[in-house]
Formats: sequence, structure tokens, C-alpha cells
Amino acid sequence: MVRLTARGLGLVTAAVVLLIAAGVTGLRPLAWPAGLLLGLVAASTLLVWLSARRAWLRRRLSTDRVAAGASVPVRLDLSRDGIGLGAWGYLEDAVPPGLAGAPVLPVPSGWGHLETELHYSLGTFLRGRYRIGPCRSTTLDPLGLASSRRRLGGRNLLTVTPAVHPLGATTAGAGTGLVGEATQRRSSVLGPDDALIREYRPRDELRRIHWPSTAHTGTLMVRREEHAWEPSALILLDNRSTGHVGAGPASSFEWAVSAAASVGAHLIDAGYDVTLSETDGRRLTVAGDATRESLLDHLTDSTLTDAGDLADALRSDSGGRAELLIAIIGRLSRADALALTTLRRHGALCRAILLQPTEPDPDDPADILLANGWRVVRDAAAGGIPQAWTALADEVPR
Repeated sequence: MVRLTARGLGLVTAAVVLLIAAGVTGLRPLAWPAGLLLGLVAASTLLVWLSARRAWLRRRLSTDRVAAGASVPVRLDLSRDGIGLGAWGYLEDAVPPGLAGAPVLPVPSGWGHLETELHYSLGTFLRGRYRIGPCRSTTLDPLGLASSRRRLGGRNLLTVTPAVHPLGATTAGAGTGLVGEATQRRSSVLGPDDALIREYRPRDELRRIHWPSTAHTGTLMVRREEHAWEPSALILLDNRSTGHVGAGPASSFEWAVSAAASVGAHLIDAGYDVTLSETDGRRLTVAGDATRESLLDHLTDSTLTDAGDLADALRSDSGGRAELLIAIIGRLSRADALALTTLRRHGALCRAILLQPTEPDPDDPADILLANGWRVVRDAAAGGIPQAWTALADEVPR
């Protein structure tokens, strides 16, 4: 739809005033500039209408899934009738809050049917699911008297998952050390009854393939006595609004979600079956053929809730058979600490990442966890996630 700009409306108003003056005073020469102004506005309107018709646009994202903090190249394929006689235009993509970097892109001018590619890059800084588009196309005449604005193209869904930080090998108590401790413990419990043959699963090592059974069944088979270690971990994510501070990407909750994603991905890659439990009751188990993408998808949709005490959230969650318990807590109270101690199964490794500073001694609720065999990192949000993970190995229970 073509509309007059403020400048165009001003010229039309001036032309009308001149015409009225010519009629009232009888000075016909005043009608000539009025007609010239009206003709100029009409010509500009026609030029914009001819230049803006039959436009088509397609948006292409380099990827529809990216981790927070990464950039996404965007390509716009524009097809339209050429903008002639000096008319010009520009495109502006509709980008929702949480993304940044959609510039105003000038459209090349020319006669006839034209096809062009426009490129820009989107910045991501907050996890979520975003619908990008449609594009706003604007066409103007050289004098800026008339404009045409329309929406082009559809919408594209972009999934921004939590940032995953690499957690390198650390000493006993974290990283590969956790894997080693869990391996010994689990293997000692299983015993010789696992000397069986079963089908191949993802993450099984090729050296475990039992070739005679594979040849007999036509399906890859492995020896279970060589795959007796199937450890499990429980990650507890505190998503209570009362436990976190800040808003946006700098909030403590976003730090906690990224920490849960990083720890979960690290343990999945190490061979763990991982269960993620949130304090509002949402729960996800990643095991077998499932991939880390399932965990990231789940965390992408995590939100703050009005859940109350941690004890209520943990009432139906005993930790199961998890050999590793990792609690990521916003603000720890004494009641929360007592509730967490009920999660600890005999022999399980228990770790707590506390985002907010705790009360000074002798009222520090973290001491309750330490006294019950937990390893604790205090005020973790003040530093990086890899540093907090490494500190779990260095913290010695008192």
C-alpha cells in the first residue's frame, strides 16, 4: 500500500492552499504551482507503486539451532520488479528480543526483474525459541514524497540452546575422576551375572563386539561383562524464583541453566545415564540412544517458577540409584540443606554448586552438606562454570 510521507502531505497541503487562494482572490497564476505540486506528488506515488509490486523474499538461516553466544548468518533472497527512475528501498528483518544484529539493508536499484542476495548476522545472547520475520520492505521515491511498506517472507524458528562450556579432565571428584570412582563402585556391585551377550548400543566400544554371536545373529552383539559399568547421575536444577537474582543473560538462573547443560553434556559424553530434575517437578532422563540434544532441548524451555521450599520439591525424588548427585542451587537455606541430605544414598558421590553466597559461620547452611559427605562450591556464580566444576575436586569436606 502506497502512502504519502510527511513531506508529501505538506506539498499536497500547500497545493490545496494555493488552489483556494487562487479561487478566492481570482489570481489564476497561483493555480499553476499548485498543479505542479500535485502532479509531482502523483508522479512520485505512481513511481513507488510501480517499483514496489510483485516482490518475493525467502529467508535462510545457516542453522536453526545454535548455542547462546554464537552468531547465526542469515541470507535473504529477494526477487522483485526493478526500482527505476531513482526510486530506492530497504529491508528490515523483524527480530524478537533476545537476538541482536538485524540491520537496515539497502535494496539495489535497477530496471526490470531483479534478483539479489542480502546477508547479515544475528547475535544470540539468551536461550529460547525465537521466530524471526517477516521482513519489512520499504520503497521510497527520490524526493521522499511517497512510500510503500509491506511485509515479505514468512517466519523462521531459531532455537537458542544454553551455552555448553567444556569441562576438562580434573582430579578425583570431578570430570574423569568421577568416572573412575563410579566405575569401581558399580563394577564391584554387579558381579559375574553380567557375563551375557546383548545387542550393540551407541557408545559401546568396538573391542567389545562378540564376533561369533554377531555372525550367528546378523546383528552387532557385545559382551556385557565388558560393559558392566553403566553409571547414572542425577542433576538437580534449582528453578525457584526466590533462589535467583538478576534478569536476562546475566542472571544467576541463566548461569545455573548453562551449568546444568555443561555438566550434563560432560557426563553424557563420559557414558553416564543422566537424569535432570527441576525443583518444580519437571524431569528428564537421558539414557540409551538418547543424545545430549534432548537435554539441551529440555533446558532451553526451563523457566523460573514459584515453587516453595526445596523439601517439597524433593519429597518424591529420592535420587533413585544415581551414583552421582549434583545439585545446582541458587540460594541455600538451612531447610534446603537438610532436604538435600535426604537425597544422599549410601556410597553416592554428592556435589553442590551454590550460586549465591551463604551465611557466614557458624550459621553457614553449607556446613550441613559438608558434614554429610557433600563437596560444596560457594558463590559459584561469581566465577566461571569450568572453574566451579574444577573446584568440586579441590574442595575437601570438613
